[in-house]
Amino acid sequence: MEYLELLKRLEELIKAPSYRIVGKLKDTPLLWTSTEGAFNLSVLRGDKLDRITKGPIAGSANPKSQLDYVPIIRDVERGKELHSIFVVNLKGEEYELASPKMRITSIAYDEKSVVFTGSSQNSTALYIVEGGKLRKVVDTPPISVVTDVNGDHIAGYGVFARRFRSSEVFLADKSGEVKVITPKEGSVNVANSLKEGKLYFTSDYEYSGEREWIYTYDVESGEIRRVKFAYDDLERSQPTSLTIEPDDKLVIASKNGESGLYIDGKEIETPEGNVTGATKVGDRVYFTHTHLLRKSAIYSHDLRDSTTRVVIDSGVSIKGKVEFLKVKNGDVEVPTFIVTPENRKDVGVIYVHGGPWGSVDNRWDTLIASLLINGYVVIAPNFRGSTGYGYKFMLMNVGDIGGGDLSDVVRVRDYVIEKKVVNRVGIMGYSYGGFMTLLALGKEPDKWDFGIAGAAVADWVEMYELGDSAFKGFIIMAFNGDNKELMKERSPITYVENVRAPLCIIQSQNDSRTPALPILKYSQRLQELGKKFELHLIPDMGHIPYTMDDVMKVVLPAVLFLERETRKEKS
Repeated sequence: MEYLELLKRLEELIKAPSYRIVGKLKDTPLLWTSTEGAFNLSVLRGDKLDRITKGPIAGSANPKSQLDYVPIIRDVERGKELHSIFVVNLKGEEYELASPKMRITSIAYDEKSVVFTGSSQNSTALYIVEGGKLRKVVDTPPISVVTDVNGDHIAGYGVFARRFRSSEVFLADKSGEVKVITPKEGSVNVANSLKEGKLYFTSDYEYSGEREWIYTYDVESGEIRRVKFAYDDLERSQPTSLTIEPDDKLVIASKNGESGLYIDGKEIETPEGNVTGATKVGDRVYFTHTHLLRKSAIYSHDLRDSTTRVVIDSGVSIKGKVEFLKVKNGDVEVPTFIVTPENRKDVGVIYVHGGPWGSVDNRWDTLIASLLINGYVVIAPNFRGSTGYGYKFMLMNVGDIGGGDLSDVVRVRDYVIEKKVVNRVGIMGYSYGGFMTLLALGKEPDKWDFGIAGAAVADWVEMYELGDSAFKGFIIMAFNGDNKELMKERSPITYVENVRAPLCIIQSQNDSRTPALPILKYSQRLQELGKKFELHLIPDMGHIPYTMDDVMKVVLPAVLFLERETRKEKS
């Protein structure tokens, strides 16, 4: 095996910078970037990026355009996702604001305060830092997100009705009084921002879960209105999901794994793929864009003459083709991407995304790219439960984790074999994708030539017992209640005796989402049964990679395992 060449390919791929616009500070575009070997915040000054954070960050608030600073969060416990809050300004000056050392799941701010949702072992709550003092405002459901604060009003959304197939927006004041708002019982509603006495939010209530639109809630009158734009391009496109920046009427709209950019309802021409962020400065709209075969680039669109140019490009692309199709599985159509590199092998990898409420879109994914550059055909099913295809589709796996969604994955595997897309096929995933990988190897053992599971769930019952309030709430929602029998029935440890394919397990020691202990027990059982597997336990790292070295620690053992196993089979 040519180790040095493989290492060189992976290093070039992973260390090439990525960019995503998150907004602006004082007419200066602000971006999440992976420059200098870590995820950080940078600003775009002219055609040059300047990093403003001093070390890896775990998250940030949506920036306020009238201010020159933004709160950020950092993991201060070696990957365990126990966070502290810092503030950084345009000059790159930082200071620590508060150190709650709990899992911070969302954060927002205005001129006077910073608010966040945080989870400890036993509770989730809305907190505020004001006048340098940290205090709890009110307890909230485990699944809750704060999106904005403006004066006395705090906005967000969450699973307040405890139906698990709907969400409601909320308005809270700083004394802890909470008003829960929904335009229709059972609908899915996501708060965006507060502007001029109105709460902007998206909802599917007019479309029965098939797609969504943008609405406003008047804070004083309680009136809900549908947002209208000057142009009708956006409405005619009938997107399934939307994000809005109300100040400049910028909307990113998605459908079938692609997304476009609109200003006041008028489409801005963008390349094939996905717009990942946008902001308006004067007569220019800056946006970041990516594709399954091209890493991200920063663009500038001139509204005066409708010209677009590339400002900064990562410079990384892969030769190949992307195909999007929908595979029939009973009454469900499974949206699927098949990505074939130019230097293809006759080996396919069924790549299962995380979440489960996530997706594979036509956008860069480092794990997928690491497979493509080594010649593997990647087949990425957006199984029931995936986002971007309407909330009705997304919520189909609530109460059926590892059931219909696994059936979708297996059906797509059978499709590519039937159609002779590839001759051999394995399965790979991280987080929920790791769980699906282990479950698929145990419940459908004859379907796979190999498996790679990263940050996997091996035992839902034990994960629940080890989890904090946020992840206990996630599991209760996923299983539509405290259904321990179903959790056990859908746990990979239950089927470990059936595993036949060679298996690579990659697990971080400090992971507090999918903890290491159940995986170690699963691996011990594999050892007792004489199964063929390898286990990579990564120290001083959690569920989320914060640096490019962290990413390499996950990618490298996966690719080396694949190279060994597929060459053996070929010989």
